[in-house]
Amino acid sequence: MAESKQANAPLSPGTRWLTSGLTVAAIGIALWGLHPVFDGTGWWLQGVVLAALVVLGATVVRSFARRRVWGTVAAVVVAILAMTLMFVASTAILGIVPTWDSFLAFRALDQAGNRDIATQVVPAEATEGIRFLVCLGVAVVAVLMDALAQLFRAPALAGLPLLVLLLVPSFVRSEFVDPAPFVLAGALWLAMIAAQSATPRTAIGVGAIAVVAAFLAPLALPTVTPPSNDSTSGAGGGFASGINPMITLGDDLRQGNPTVALTYRTSDGTSEYLRMTVLTDFSGQTWAPTVPEPGADVEQMGPPPGLGDGVPLERLTTQISVASILSTWLPVPYAAESVRGLEGTWTWEPEGLTVRAVRSNAEGQAYQVDSVQAQPSVQQLTGSGSGPFQGMDEYLELPNELPQIVRDDATEVTAGAESNYDKALALQEYFRGGEFTYSEETPVAEGFDGSGAEALGPFLEVKSGYCVHFSSAMAAMARSLGIPARVVVGFTPGDAYPTGENGEATAYRVSTDNLHAWPELYFGNIGWVRFEPTPGRGSPPAFAPLDADDPTTPDVDESVPPPPAPAPTPTATPSAAPDVPDDTVDSPVDQATSPSGTTTGSPWPIASAFLALLVLASPALVRLARRTRRLSRVRQGSAIDGWDELRDIAYDLGIPGDVTLTPQQLASVLAPHLDDDGAASLARFRASLESQAYAREGTAPSVPDLRRVLRSLRRRAGLARSLGATVVPLSLVREWLPARQ
Repeated sequence: MAESKQANAPLSPGTRWLTSGLTVAAIGIALWGLHPVFDGTGWWLQGVVLAALVVLGATVVRSFARRRVWGTVAAVVVAILAMTLMFVASTAILGIVPTWDSFLAFRALDQAGNRDIATQVVPAEATEGIRFLVCLGVAVVAVLMDALAQLFRAPALAGLPLLVLLLVPSFVRSEFVDPAPFVLAGALWLAMIAAQSATPRTAIGVGAIAVVAAFLAPLALPTVTPPSNDSTSGAGGGFASGINPMITLGDDLRQGNPTVALTYRTSDGTSEYLRMTVLTDFSGQTWAPTVPEPGADVEQMGPPPGLGDGVPLERLTTQISVASILSTWLPVPYAAESVRGLEGTWTWEPEGLTVRAVRSNAEGQAYQVDSVQAQPSVQQLTGSGSGPFQGMDEYLELPNELPQIVRDDATEVTAGAESNYDKALALQEYFRGGEFTYSEETPVAEGFDGSGAEALGPFLEVKSGYCVHFSSAMAAMARSLGIPARVVVGFTPGDAYPTGENGEATAYRVSTDNLHAWPELYFGNIGWVRFEPTPGRGSPPAFAPLDADDPTTPDVDESVPPPPAPAPTPTATPSAAPDVPDDTVDSPVDQATSPSGTTTGSPWPIASAFLALLVLASPALVRLARRTRRLSRVRQGSAIDGWDELRDIAYDLGIPGDVTLTPQQLASVLAPHLDDDGAASLARFRASLESQAYAREGTAPSVPDLRRVLRSLRRRAGLARSLGATVVPLSLVREWLPARQ
């Protein structure tokens, strides 16, 4: 009863306002932890103002309202009104009352914010979309902290949403975690606990331990946070984060107004595909990179995987000048052996020979790539074997939900083909032979825009899509036939233009329209070979023709068009790299571009999911904290706290009763819901309660007796009702519910 009175009694005005002030200060400190992620301070000031308005609104309403819950309602209302005024006032009534158009504008801001995150590198410019996402997160944290601290009177739990805000920088890059906001916000959280605690010294002791833990926590975060842009992950993100450029590649292709991404020239004047990232993990949702160990020195990269002896090679030197690709992935030809002239720290990935930044990005880079290109003959390709190839298991994995049409079409299309190379040519010709059409709009209209397994079935039926669908389908079909396959994202060769004083040299200009995806298939003793299934885009590779006097080798499809530039003459042994001038490509780059492949691994979906779980778990956590505190007081001799716990557990389990019942009446209500052992324990505990109430020297209560009663009530209630009482403890809101009879 004492506990219930204490929980239901209003806070004093001083305590209420102190708690509110500490809440706003803690949010402001935690929000400042994002300063390595965003440029400037305007986003921080806007977030702090929003937090202050939300908490102030809740506190003012609680000062006059009879029920504390109205303060939380006010916090939500103020958050919506303030967000409307800050971001979409032109769509609102009187600039503050949101309309349906306001919520549509909110949605547009959310999409813009995620796109801005995808196309920027840190510290990112705090665009309106990004500021909207920051303020949205602040509003959620402010409402939750206020509700936990003042509605549920659980200031200790108010630290959980604060912790989520503190951890956001680690979702971007683990080294961005600053211990100072952890310590300062932890100290303010401790003060919140002390402000409402009946035993401040105990709260300070516990809080001091929490502050020390908060100081040490950031030091351990790199082992538990998502990979930063110097590694990769299988979910979410784009070129800007170096994670996964497949998810919204179509959005980039549909954006219109192509701009120059980069220019390049090669030592032999030929054009080249430029690769940025290799996607090997086909989980079913999308194609995504794996997480390999990076190589350290991009000036001395490893050999092409799978390349054996006897395959003719040609060495090539490429000079590349990037305009404004805001990406941690670097455009390079395959197979790069050395990259020189880069600014910043870069690493390379051994399996795909891709290059990515650790503390830099591709924007404005001018560099030279020395590469080696395999020139296998058709005889070598057809004789490369059908596997299985050692260490290729990950390149053969397919999701369980892969539509059956993928396997069926692959089998039908390659019927009669003997070698893996013949099957690969058959798949390529199937897509380029005229049955399929290139369209960036059809997948959107038909509802299968994506690279996951669920998109492949509709794509193969409709027979229309863009590079994401063609490359994904061919790679999946190849895997179903036992041919190791992966998807590459980068750029097609671009358009040639004359350069030099007299126009005697040829360079190439690559625009955002050249952003592309294509499959690579693996052949024994040769390695990875590019194919081009997308009709009207790029060019299929050409190989040395079959020997005329070799009747054992199957014919090659002569309908496959040659590449736009002459194929380099193969040599028996690697030749010296031709000289290329060290100056960068002479190109009129009129406009910078940001061809991000897709959205980045935004921290907000993760934080939102964490906050949603927190909301669901909050009642159970608050109830657990209340029970723990009561049992502690029972050990100190307070029988009334144990009796309050019995009242609440009975209410949570759905046992009829009322807070006005006397101990004798409550014992009579509980008796039918107890076994013999529980009934005996209840009688002893009730005796100690009445002894403390009426005798000069009361009997100390027994914690074991109380625990036996609680266990007995739960056992007799059954598993389902007991779990319900744990997850949804209605005793927390009993004062707002009608009395049970």
